Amino acid sequence: MLVVYVVYVVFLAFLLAGVPCDYGVVESGGGGGRRGGGALFVAARREKDFNGRRLAMMETANAFNDDDDDDDAAADADASSSSSSSLSSSTLNSWIDFCTPSAENLFERPIDSILEAELRTNRQDPPANVADRGRGWYREHTNVRAGASTKGKPKGKNALPLMLFGDSITEYWKLKVNREMLLKTLRLDNEEDVFVNGISGDETSHALYRLSHGAFPRTTVDDIVMMIGTNNFGRAYREHWDAKKIHEECLNEEQVRAIRREIPNAVAGVLAVIEKIRLMSPNSRIVVLGILPRGLRNNRAWKTVTQSSMLDMKTSQQLPDDDVLESRAFKGQFTLPNVFTKAIDFANDAVKRGVENEKVGGNMVFYRECGDAFLYNDEKSNTKMLNYDLMKDALHPDKPKGYEALGKCIRDILDSLPENREFANVRARQPGENSKIGVAT
Repeated sequence: MLVVYVVYVVFLAFLLAGVPCDYGVVESGGGGGRRGGGALFVAARREKDFNGRRLAMMETANAFNDDDDDDDAAADADASSSSSSSLSSSTLNSWIDFCTPSAENLFERPIDSILEAELRTNRQDPPANVADRGRGWYREHTNVRAGASTKGKPKGKNALPLMLFGDSITEYWKLKVNREMLLKTLRLDNEEDVFVNGISGDETSHALYRLSHGAFPRTTVDDIVMMIGTNNFGRAYREHWDAKKIHEECLNEEQVRAIRREIPNAVAGVLAVIEKIRLMSPNSRIVVLGILPRGLRNNRAWKTVTQSSMLDMKTSQQLPDDDVLESRAFKGQFTLPNVFTKAIDFANDAVKRGVENEKVGGNMVFYRECGDAFLYNDEKSNTKMLNYDLMKDALHPDKPKGYEALGKCIRDILDSLPENREFANVRARQPGENSKIGVAT
């Protein structure tokens, strides 16, 4: 027993002195975690899925398979870890840097085209429910339905001149700070001439649900301007946001892949919304606006301006200090291209081809873009950037200057369209007639 006790005391002494002991524990390195046995190199190859409406990114023979040997796995983990550690968290920014070389390689890969023939077969149906949107969304939807049910044609006019349809970018036209700009830029007589039909956070599936559940005026509408789809990509990004590594401010491979895979779903959703609106209003002119370019707000760069003030739109004169304005962290929010750029450009192009080549929605549907109004070329870096004077949160037009730019763009588009000669002979729908075309009221 004495011998055992002496051995035990010696062991404790070595342990307290900091002598390392190998207990067979495997450490988890910062960049060593992998799914499927290694980094995935995704080929520009697709597999159509008419039910799921998802882009199936197929792994090539160059990808690491699940049965990779341990040596390959260890080598990949070491390379990934060294890459992450070589990028200091003080210099990283979510819209410039990638967590691993594999994430950057995936970002650089081309996105295979969606053929025109597929645009009419790859469709998105409204969901059976929108439980993911929460009670607040249902309240907003109820308010929109109430507005739609009571919205009539203005006195002395044969139809409601304009409906704006979309997400928060559309909804924010209702803000008091934007109402004057709405009437001025769109040259409307008063607020009775327009129905603002948007709910913050809506994706294409939520928009389809709303259209199928009473969110459309009962009167005839002359012009309908719609913009939807940016939240599809925002949700894909957030679903793979690693909260444990947020301080690194870099894009992981799962985020890049998720955004790429969301493209066909977003395209199918936009085209389905066009068709649904056409069903609701057979003779209106429909303007489909492309998704605006976007970045993502970096809270570290806006430390002198609170998030709440961004949401209540009081920041037109509240930019950060000059040194922050010139920092990489701040400019990274607005620097293009970013992880969204390629996906948005591809989705917009696919929707444009669907409208112009496949005639989705029939005649009198026009695809146009307003993104250039929010871009400029930075002379110092010769880089295309979002104009933060017009889009301070790198997503929504600023209030009201950004909405002035958007409103002027919409007005110029409407002025350039051919006259809707068919519309003059269309009779206004009567109350309750919506229910006859499959609308749940």
